[in-house]
Amino acid sequence: MKKICFIFFFIPFFLFSQEPLKRTKKILYKNERNVGVNVHSLGWGMHARRAWNDNVRWQHFLEFDVVSLKHPKQVKTINAFFSDAKGYDFGKQNSTFLLRSGYGKQLILFDKDDFGGIMVSAIASTGLSAAFLKPVYLEILYQDELTNEFYVETEKYDPKDDNHTLYSIYGRTSYFKGFDEMKVQLGAYVKGGFTFEFSKKDEVIKSIEAGVCLDAFKIGENSMLKSAIGDELPIMALTKNKKTFLTFYVNMNFIFGKKW
Repeated sequence: MKKICFIFFFIPFFLFSQEPLKRTKKILYKNERNVGVNVHSLGWGMHARRAWNDNVRWQHFLEFDVVSLKHPKQVKTINAFFSDAKGYDFGKQNSTFLLRSGYGKQLILFDKDDFGGIMVSAIASTGLSAAFLKPVYLEILYQDELTNEFYVETEKYDPKDDNHTLYSIYGRTSYFKGFDEMKVQLGAYVKGGFTFEFSKKDEVIKSIEAGVCLDAFKIGENSMLKSAIGDELPIMALTKNKKTFLTFYVNMNFIFGKKW
C-alpha cells in the first residue's frame, strides 16, 4: 500500500514535467500559396495569394480578391400582395462585384514554438480595385385591360418609370440577365490585418486572417486629372452613392494552402 501511494504521489510531477513536442529542425520554405473564402461586412467572395519568403520574418506577396459589394443602405423587400413574389433590393440599380489585384508584405510577429502552436503575422497590401457593374433586371407586373389578369415583363430597373414601384415590381429575375451590359469602374484599395496560421504540418497552410480594407473609387480632383480614378459607384438609384467603402473582412484558408 505504501508503494502504491508513493507512485500516485509522484505521477503529477512526471506529467507536468513533460514539455510540448519541439521542432528539432525548421525548414524555411521559399514559396507559399493559399486560396480561400472571403467574408466581409458588405459581401463575400474568394481570395488568393502567392507569396515569396524574403527571410525568416518577412515575405512579399501578390494577391487577388473577387468579392461581391453591396451598398450599406440596401434593404431586401418583397411584394406583399403576391405570396409567390421573389425578394429583391428596392432602388438597387447595379449589382456590383470587385476584382482586386495588389502587392503586399507580411511580417511574422510570433512564430510557432511547437507543432501545436499558432503563428501570428501582420499584413499590409495595396493595389488596383476594379468594380464590375451589372444592371439590375426585375419582373414587372402589368394588368391586361381586357381580362384584368396580371402578367409579368422582364425590364431593366428604371427609378423614373412609373411602373417600377413597390406595388408593381413582382421580384428579381435571373442574376445573369444584363451581363452583356456590364461596365467597369477603376479605383484603388489598401488593406491591413493579422493572420493566424495553425496547421500542424509545416508544408500546409491553414489560417484565418482578419482585418480592414478600404476601396476608393474617386481619388481627388484637379485640372490635370479631372475626376482622377473613377467616381462614386452607381449601385443605388434612390440613395446617395458612395465613393469609398470601408469593410471588415475575414479570410479563411483550410484546404488549398501549401508551402514548398
